[in-house]
Amino acid sequence: MHIDCLTLFTTNLEIQHAFYTGTLGLDAVGRTSQSVTFQAGRTLLTFCQHDGPETFSHFAMDIPRNQVDGAEAWLRGRVALLEDSAGISRFPLSESWNSESLYFEDAAGNIVEFIARHDLTNDSPAPFGPASVLHISELGVVVPDVTATVLELERRFGLSAFHEQSPTFSPLGGQDGLLIVVREGRGWFPVGQPARAAPFEMTFRKDGQLQRLRDIDLREQA
Repeated sequence: MHIDCLTLFTTNLEIQHAFYTGTLGLDAVGRTSQSVTFQAGRTLLTFCQHDGPETFSHFAMDIPRNQVDGAEAWLRGRVALLEDSAGISRFPLSESWNSESLYFEDAAGNIVEFIARHDLTNDSPAPFGPASVLHISELGVVVPDVTATVLELERRFGLSAFHEQSPTFSPLGGQDGLLIVVREGRGWFPVGQPARAAPFEMTFRKDGQLQRLRDIDLREQA
């Protein structure tokens, strides 16, 4: 699956606009009084204003597999990298994932991940910078019942399991795009912050078909 557009919600558009343009250097390609849209590689990332309590999401952006060193140095000059309990902030995942990750929070507390997938041929000779963001490749989907949600997503969209599956953590999709389905309250790596459901809207392509998924769709089937 290829994530074309992702919409998240925030109580303060101004701080998100300042963070993604000023700190991360992404281009703002659309702005209204109620929303702002950034170009994150081939994905459009939109934040919409809402007046409810602030929520947070987890999502990942792919970077070239040969640029982890550059990404780490570049991020350290701009944000505080998130660490695990041992003080580690650069994470090689298991052999099955064959990737490396760096995590940080945006201005609204979303847990953002830069991930380099070493099975993908996407090397770049350029120095790391905003143009190194290739696309959004993962979204955390927080639900009460992981097993039921996975079955529904498999039925509706033909998404398949990706590596490990459990009643609390089940990735669906492939190297180009994943939904990370987790149970409410499970700690998000690397800081262990309990996952909470957050509103989102996304469009993605699967087998050439454009699909749409919203958090409300999952709540309605729960």
